[in-house]
Amino acid sequence: MSGVRELLAVVLGALLGVVLIVAPQTALRLSVFVSPTRRRRGDYGTDKHDSLPDQWTWLIRGLGVVCLAIALFITYQTYT
Repeated sequence: MSGVRELLAVVLGALLGVVLIVAPQTALRLSVFVSPTRRRRGDYGTDKHDSLPDQWTWLIRGLGVVCLAIALFITYQTYT
């Protein structure tokens, strides 16, 4: 019997996984690990946005794939 808790876990896991795969740099900048004010220098509007290293981008995408896999596993266990 599926409940609201399982459905919410699937929806939130899938949503988080898609966000991490589609926009990994934005997700990392919004996380608690990388402070958005740490790299701010210069006047307002003149500082350039430093891109994050490719290692971090692929790591975040990998976490997105893991979130999708967990959501699929919960879906399989609950609805089959």
